[in-house]
Amino acid sequence: MLAFRAVAIDYDGTLTQAERPSSDVLLALKETRAAGVRLVLVTGRILAELRAVFPDVDAHFDAIVAENGTVMAHPGRDRRLAAPPPLEFDEALLHRGVRFRRGQVLVATTKPYAGVVMEELTRAGLECHMVRNRNEIMVVPSGASKGVGLAAALTELGISPHDAVGIGDAENDHSRLDAGELGVAVANAVPALRARAELVLGEPEGRGV
Repeated sequence: MLAFRAVAIDYDGTLTQAERPSSDVLLALKETRAAGVRLVLVTGRILAELRAVFPDVDAHFDAIVAENGTVMAHPGRDRRLAAPPPLEFDEALLHRGVRFRRGQVLVATTKPYAGVVMEELTRAGLECHMVRNRNEIMVVPSGASKGVGLAAALTELGISPHDAVGIGDAENDHSRLDAGELGVAVANAVPALRARAELVLGEPEGRGV
């Protein structure tokens, strides 16, 4: 029997479909931590937006990797793991009529604007790439991913990737599954992630977790 020291969990579509996890899921998280397992939340969400809808989120996890691997929240401090795109990129998107949100690093929009965003990235010559998460589009610096962010969080916690499990549901979770010893997909995960995961859970989102 394998004994894991950490579980890295995606948020939207994995831990919950709502803004905040259910009381049953939060209780399961509490019991898991009480058993000595460290919990890392790994999400594409902008950290400030996550805290706005889930104000006590920091209390339920040992570390949070937000903005698709570019920001890490560890008890007592938040820090960027990558440099954000320049503000001139925002101005270009506004000029093209793109509706977007900016976090500490990530720039987030939706799939209908993907073509325009790619044109502006090319025009500006920025070393950034687009990441898809179902209907969401996220612009992050090249090399940034959930997997890279998780690796930084595990190092901070003093835990080897071989002692970690990763659970996710969407396109941007592939790298996170590769960053641990065991890659897990919830039942409602996109087909490509289910095919790649070493274990597919029998239940969707929070029930599966």
